[in-house]
Amino acid sequence: MPLFTYTARDRNGQQRIDAIESNSREAAILALRLQGLLPLKIEEVKNNSLAAKTYSLNPMDYRSFSESDIENEFHQIAVMLRSGISLLDALNLTLKHCRIGARSTWERVAKRIQQGSSFTEALREHKAFSEFTLQLIQVGEQTGHLNTVMDEAAKEVKSSRKLKEQILSALRYPAFTLLMAIGIVIFMLTSLVPEIKKLLALTGKPMPPITKALIDTSNWVLANGATMAITAAVVVVTFVVLYNWPPSRWWIDKLALKIPIIGNVLRLSGTVLFCRAMGLLLRSGVVMVDALATVEKLHVNTYMAGRIGFARSRVLQGGALTEQMEIESAYMPLMLQMMRVGENSGTLDDILHEMTDYHDELLKQKIAALVGLIAPVMTVFVGGVVGFVYAAFLVAMFAAAGGSPK
Repeated sequence: MPLFTYTARDRNGQQRIDAIESNSREAAILALRLQGLLPLKIEEVKNNSLAAKTYSLNPMDYRSFSESDIENEFHQIAVMLRSGISLLDALNLTLKHCRIGARSTWERVAKRIQQGSSFTEALREHKAFSEFTLQLIQVGEQTGHLNTVMDEAAKEVKSSRKLKEQILSALRYPAFTLLMAIGIVIFMLTSLVPEIKKLLALTGKPMPPITKALIDTSNWVLANGATMAITAAVVVVTFVVLYNWPPSRWWIDKLALKIPIIGNVLRLSGTVLFCRAMGLLLRSGVVMVDALATVEKLHVNTYMAGRIGFARSRVLQGGALTEQMEIESAYMPLMLQMMRVGENSGTLDDILHEMTDYHDELLKQKIAALVGLIAPVMTVFVGGVVGFVYAAFLVAMFAAAGGSPK
């Protein structure tokens, strides 16, 4: 019997994506309506008639395997598994519909499964799949709920990707503005101001104080420019070396959490990551110590990862999770308080799910506030530099024309 994938809305207006077997497309639509669903999109999954695309005019189709591919393909595979299709057949169907750049990854995964490996083992060979994703897939294989777990994994990959995009988007504009400001200042001090100096020297009149200050600054930059560039390069290289050396990386990450405003964003980001990953792992049946080991690997901030490792070691010795995490914690206080409530009531996974939503919304607000604070500061800085140069130039021109140099 043909298989159809569909997107529909239920009586509550919630969107549902699933699959249904039916004799025809019209019969499938009728069956969905009898279930109280309003079909929005329905397509037949053809096993053999659809050939995989071997080329594409879109260059983006040739990008290497990424998180967006995990989101899309995991969800599609989950739908097919719910419909009774075997994992290997689902992977073969995925090969026909995925991007050309992602096809080689799924081909290797399918080949390993054919050779007798588990789905988790096949995925573990590819760096694109995080330890968190692998842990979820392993739980799904062990419990027989692989389709449900793959849906959850796809959602969490999407949430993680959006969180990264939020942080990067918050830093992109300030970084671009700062680089533009530095470029403008260097151009003015090394190219524009020397020309102004030559022009004023031809007039033979004394320079106004503001113009003299600008020219003195330009002379100093020209005289010490090479030294400044070398010093900046040494500082950057030193920072990169220290950041990649584990002992110093730990201290840098710890100090970063204490930077005003930015540190708060980093703490919120780490809190959201912990709540989302830990809550889902516990809800999926992963034991606490294994869940903590997985979350520890997910943290980019090594200080926060270290606190998770410390808490895990104490939990193995019989200690309570919240009590250990409160020691020199970098997480938000509310999360720790609610975790204590969850541990005492046996609803830790539900509490973490609620804390994910709360802190995620708070993180979005903080990122918006950060962008709103940095943007005007950078605009004022760039405008002030440009305004100072033009003011010095205009005052000098007025003085050269016979006006007061003051």
